Amino acid sequence: MPKNLTEQKILDAAHKLFTHKGMNGARMQEIADEAGINKALLHYYFRSKDKLFERIFIESFSQLVPKLNILLDNKKTLDEKIKMFVNEYIIVLQHNSFLPLFILQEIQRDPENLYEKLSSAGFDSKVILNNLQTGMDLPVLQIKNLMINIIGLCVFPFAAKPLLNHVFFDNDEEAYCDFLEERKKSLPEFILNCLKY
Repeated sequence: MPKNLTEQKILDAAHKLFTHKGMNGARMQEIADEAGINKALLHYYFRSKDKLFERIFIESFSQLVPKLNILLDNKKTLDEKIKMFVNEYIIVLQHNSFLPLFILQEIQRDPENLYEKLSSAGFDSKVILNNLQTGMDLPVLQIKNLMINIIGLCVFPFAAKPLLNHVFFDNDEEAYCDFLEERKKSLPEFILNCLKY
C-alpha cells in the first residue's frame, strides 16, 4: 500500500526522533514539528504515539528479517553465513538504534504482544531453527545457543551505548562508530573461533 507524502513525512520524522530520543523521549509535538505539520494532522494519521511507534518498529524490524535469511542459505558456508549476518545485522541496528532498548522493554512489559509484532514483521523462529538444523547438521540446543549468542553479541553494544560511550569512548561518537565498524570484522572471527572448541 503506497504511502502519501504527509504520512511518509510523519514516518521519517518519527523514525529520526525515536532513533535519537527513544519512544519515551520523543514527543508528538516534536514529531509534528519535524514533519512540518500541525499536531492535529499528526493525530489524524496516528491516533497515539504508541500506534506510531508500533508502525516504525514493525517497518524497522522487518529490515532484520531478510538478514536472518542469510543463515538459511544452504549454498553458503557457516563462516560466510556468520560474517554476512553479523555485518548486516549491525548495519540495520546502526540505522535503527532504538530497536534493542524497545525490544528489551517490551520483553519485560508484554512478551506476547512483542512476539505478535515480530511475527507480523515476518519473524518465524521455528522456520529459522529448522532450516539451520538441516543446513548445519547440529543439535537444536546448540543452534539455539548459537543464535542467542550471535544476536546478543550484536545487540549489546547498542543497548549499552550510553555506558559504553562514557566508559570506553569518552562520549566520542566517532570513536564509537569506529568501534562498530571494527566489530563487524572481529565479531564473526570470535564466534567462529568459539565454535571450534
